[in-house]
Amino acid sequence: MDKKITIHDIAREAGVSSATVSYIINGLHTEKYTEETKQKVLQIVNLYNYKPNTFAKTLRATPNSKLISLYSGNSGNSLYDGEFGYFIENLRKVFPSDKYGLVLNGLPYRQLDNNVDAIIAFNIDRESFKTIGNLNYAPLIAVDCVVKDSLFFQITTDYAKLKYEADNYFNGTYEYITLLPADESIKKTIQSIFSNVTFISTLSDLRIINDKKNILSDSKVIADYLLNTSTDVYFPKNLVADKCKHILSCLNEATQRISFTVHNFEV
Repeated sequence: MDKKITIHDIAREAGVSSATVSYIINGLHTEKYTEETKQKVLQIVNLYNYKPNTFAKTLRATPNSKLISLYSGNSGNSLYDGEFGYFIENLRKVFPSDKYGLVLNGLPYRQLDNNVDAIIAFNIDRESFKTIGNLNYAPLIAVDCVVKDSLFFQITTDYAKLKYEADNYFNGTYEYITLLPADESIKKTIQSIFSNVTFISTLSDLRIINDKKNILSDSKVIADYLLNTSTDVYFPKNLVADKCKHILSCLNEATQRISFTVHNFEV
């Protein structure tokens, strides 16, 4: 089919109401439906590649849980997708499964369904963040993106702290190698703090790491690449987990509409 499939198309094919389709794909049980009806709807959803099912990893676990949408920059790039996967892995460990469900959204940025309670934007540039904000009115949390707007939460790496940790670990010279950030201001911050830094953005770039002695990297993909090599690597294992804990705290405030005075967190 060339046209965009809607929830009404799914309902018509399944012979049920649009509300029933919505309940099923969001894991809600506020309306009674049989297991046969559920399987039929999900089969049609898969057949027509209906987007909420395509991108959903986990939806609402309970009727009262919150649905959180995730966006990532550089989608389709294996390095960045690997890093995003590691971020999601940590996010799942922190999030109470009965309180929050996660749904992944790909490009292009679009207006999301009204049932999305909040949006997390991971490693995107400021213009993309503005685009998402202009299209949606759900609370937004920027991760590894400097938005400079008190309306939104912002969670970034404390690079001065990271340098302090690496300086103490190596007690000598080292090179900071990390993925090229989508946000230009974060790139400039890194360059202002570290005297020896290299950004990579493709698989072929990984070859420049070979034979290097001391490396600092906050990238799980790079750290894994260097396993079983002679390179001494400092990887801040708790960095992403700590960011996810801050995300959870921000979501608790945002989804409960609790007023906040601090919106910018460096981890």
